[in-house]
Amino acid sequence: MACFRYFSCFRSSIVHRSHSERKHANEAEFQHCVSNVRVFESRELIDATDAFDPGRVLGEGTLGRVYKGILENGQEVAVKRFEEQADLRTEVRMLSCVEHSNLIKMIGYCDKGEDHIIVYEVMPLRSLNLHLQDLTPGKRPLDWKTRMKIAEGVAKALEYLHDQKDPPVIYGGLKRSGILLYENYNPKLSDFECAYGYIGPEYPMTGALSLKSDVYSFGVVLLELISGRKVIDKTKTDKEHFILALARPLLSDSEKFPEIADPLMEGQYPCRELVQALDLVKMCVQEDPHKRPRAAEVVTTLSNLVSQIYEEERDTTIAGPFTPSTMHDV
Repeated sequence: MACFRYFSCFRSSIVHRSHSERKHANEAEFQHCVSNVRVFESRELIDATDAFDPGRVLGEGTLGRVYKGILENGQEVAVKRFEEQADLRTEVRMLSCVEHSNLIKMIGYCDKGEDHIIVYEVMPLRSLNLHLQDLTPGKRPLDWKTRMKIAEGVAKALEYLHDQKDPPVIYGGLKRSGILLYENYNPKLSDFECAYGYIGPEYPMTGALSLKSDVYSFGVVLLELISGRKVIDKTKTDKEHFILALARPLLSDSEKFPEIADPLMEGQYPCRELVQALDLVKMCVQEDPHKRPRAAEVVTTLSNLVSQIYEEERDTTIAGPFTPSTMHDV
């Protein structure tokens, strides 16, 4: 079952048709969806990536590698080679029908012969993965403001998919590695090619994903941003192996919330905002999907929280910097 639910740009009834008729209808539907999308020639992308030089690899997803490319006009791009045509077409269809500042932008594609390639805007700060764990020497950890800004952007992308697309779109693959960072740490969701993310507990029981499954996944990502921990960390003891197993007992007592916060932040966060953010985590990861908030409610909470951060920054500029003890005062 595909984790990403793609809803066609237009609906067509192809039930009861022969295999050749269905294939023709699917091709016609695909061509309709991508009629305004740039089509690249294979040679353009071979030249842009120096024949897919391994030294240009930016990362590797579940269905293919991503290379840094430079087009003939000098534009830097990210070039992803897919193993299967079906996976490429799923993502091309979807990206041709969405447009939001927190969703990765597709520049074009190539689907000729054995070449199944999508060209995206390049993301200079790459994956969120690189900014939370295993930091390179000298690299500063993300501060509280940046973490909440990233969370707000991701939530806005889900709100767009859930509330501004008709019918709504279930992203279904939300995970830390699929969140790419543009300039100023502006997050953009990528990986629309059916890679499972952090799914809610209802999926194994029902076999179905819902809009609230996305909210659960978001809650896990928000917990990662706050704690700096991986969802599954095999280097930890059994008790600390899974992030939610570790966090749930602490989430039941707000006085223990500082134990969840990433120690790399060195206490530099307002305690009131930490409580608000972790209260949101608790709501998002509830077992019962009906009790989880809607994406729009998540955005409202985080937008208010981010506004508080900027107000406190402005006040700090006027009154002088906070001391660590002031930062922990409720």
